[in-house]
Amino acid sequence: MKTTRILALPAIAAAAVLTMTGCFQLPGAPTTPNPTTPAETGGTSGGGGGTESAGDLAGTSWTGSTEVQPDVAFTLNADGTVDFSSWGGDSFDSPADVWSGDAASVTITVTQIVDQSSGESIDITYSGPAENGSMNLQGEGTDGNSYTLTATQS
Repeated sequence: MKTTRILALPAIAAAAVLTMTGCFQLPGAPTTPNPTTPAETGGTSGGGGGTESAGDLAGTSWTGSTEVQPDVAFTLNADGTVDFSSWGGDSFDSPADVWSGDAASVTITVTQIVDQSSGESIDITYSGPAENGSMNLQGEGTDGNSYTLTATQS
C-alpha cells in the first residue's frame, strides 16, 4: 500500500503538469490566426522550385553589410531571435534582436546599435524579401533615418 501511494504522487504530479501546459502561451507564439512566424514553420526546408518557402529561413546564416556596419554575419534562429556572430568582427548578441516572417517577407529588428560619434543607441527594423539566398532589406531606425541591410545566405 505504501508503494502504491509513493507511485501515485508522481503520476498525479505528471498529469497536472501535462494539463497545465495548454494553459499558457509561449513567448513569440502567434496571437492572431494565419500569421507566419518561425515558431509555426519549424524551420524545415521545403523542396525544389528554386524559391524558398515559408520556414526556410529558420536556422539560416547570412553575411552582408549595412550603412552602420560594413561586416555582419548572423543566424535567424528557429525561436525567432537573431544571433550576430560578427558585427564588425565582434559577436553581438542581444535577446531583443528578433525576426519574423518567411522568405517572401521577412522583418528583422536589430537593437542597441551605438552611434560611435554621438554615443546614442538606436534600433533598426528591416523588412523585405529574402528569396533565392539573398536579401536586400529596407529599414528605419528609431532615429528616423532609413537604412539598408544587404546579405547573402552562407
